[in-house]
Amino acid sequence: MASQGETENKDLKFFKDIPWCAKQLSSPDVAIWVPPWKRKSAAPEATPFFKRTLSTPDTLPAVVAFHGKQARANSFLTELRALVALREGVTGLHGLLHGGAVSAIFDEVAGMLVAVNQERGVRALGGTYVTAYLNTSFLRPVPAAPGAVLVVARLAGLEGRRMLVEATMRDEYATVLAEAEAMFVRVGTERL
Repeated sequence: MASQGETENKDLKFFKDIPWCAKQLSSPDVAIWVPPWKRKSAAPEATPFFKRTLSTPDTLPAVVAFHGKQARANSFLTELRALVALREGVTGLHGLLHGGAVSAIFDEVAGMLVAVNQERGVRALGGTYVTAYLNTSFLRPVPAAPGAVLVVARLAGLEGRRMLVEATMRDEYATVLAEAEAMFVRVGTERL
């Protein structure tokens, strides 16, 4: 796991200043996981869409992912949660989160479930995974200016080179605002 640098600590502090978010992070059983594109050591090519385009004070100024602590370092994590701060730069009409931003956030957080397991050394997830499909259901408007959501990604299936992830986007009251199902497929580098 990456050590927390200045950016990561800033994001963690951001959410600890929001009572409902701080509650999510306060359990002693919570392990913080920093997405690769939020790390100071991130390579320039590490998810430039999120690193350069969406990680700004006006879009998604803070993102913190976390999971339950596991006894074994290489055990498979079946759930990852992420707090995502939302600002005006990702809104559509009436200060609501743009539908495309909802889908992009789902794709990124669901993909983090693959990445965190790869970092943990889970052998079943070797190689490069790409999104084969992402189906999003918009259930309620998502207030975004300013706002924060909790995205929960759960493993729904793993077979061969395919990984199915289900995700929900929730507000501070745990109301489900949107749902998604994503299929990730392992591909050879020659196909990229």
